Amino acid sequence: MKPLTLIVTALFCISVGLSAQDKDNQSENIKSDSTISNTENADSVLQQDYKSTKIESNEKDNDWDDWDSWKEDRKDSWKSSRKRGFFRGGAGGWDFYIMDLNVDEINAKLTEIGIPEFDSRITMNGGGGWAFLGHGIRIGGLGAHGQVKSSGGDKISNGTRINKEVTLSINFGGFLIEKVYHPFNKTELYLGTTIGGGNTNLKFNQWSGAADWSELWNGYNNDWIDTDSGKYTDYENELSCGYFTVLPTIGFRYNFFRWAAVGVNVGYLYMHQKQEGWRMDGKAVSGAPDIDVSNIIYRLNFYFGG
Repeated sequence: MKPLTLIVTALFCISVGLSAQDKDNQSENIKSDSTISNTENADSVLQQDYKSTKIESNEKDNDWDDWDSWKEDRKDSWKSSRKRGFFRGGAGGWDFYIMDLNVDEINAKLTEIGIPEFDSRITMNGGGGWAFLGHGIRIGGLGAHGQVKSSGGDKISNGTRINKEVTLSINFGGFLIEKVYHPFNKTELYLGTTIGGGNTNLKFNQWSGAADWSELWNGYNNDWIDTDSGKYTDYENELSCGYFTVLPTIGFRYNFFRWAAVGVNVGYLYMHQKQEGWRMDGKAVSGAPDIDVSNIIYRLNFYFGG
């Protein structure tokens, strides 16, 4: 019995020891799991804090980026507005015109008096200016002047040379209105018309040399006039005729600087002259032919403005 009792007692003690060891192991595992869990939780919190901080930092960076982008956009917009190449307020400048000249009636008379015909083209210089009203409409004015000359001479019976010169001048000007389109930067297309008036002048000069005081007065004395002597042949006359003018045009202009531009256009210069409108020193000239210098006209211009 005693050996059996000892064996049972020993087994019981071993069982109790093993049970206690299992409990200790379980407790240690629980503590270890708790520690691991706490560590994981702490890491998770740190990661969340890091993410939150990073998000806030990114948001701040985005805010600054947006601010910088806005400033750059403003700069670009300002620069673009400064570089936009067409006039928006007003401008003025110089105009150069060229037009075919058809004055057969005058050329026939030039041939009769022994001097060449006028050139087939006339050039004119002038200027103009305008201001925008809005919606691509602008108003202003322009004017121009040009002339052609023919000169020559011949000798009379005593060998004296008689020089002759005839000058035809054209002047016009008026009120301008135009509609403007801007298809591209620094460019404009425009349609417009000028309505106003002008005049054509014919100036005759004839001379045989330096004038003498007595001979000048004797030239008006019928008792002294002798066409064969070559004296008293110096004289000057001027005819003029006013007319109504209309000049419709279409043109193109390019701004090579914001404040300066070059342009070209084409139009038709209509000048209505009346035969009875010719005057010499204010007195009517009868029998004048029907002279019409209306024609297509081309213009080159340089304008400056803002």
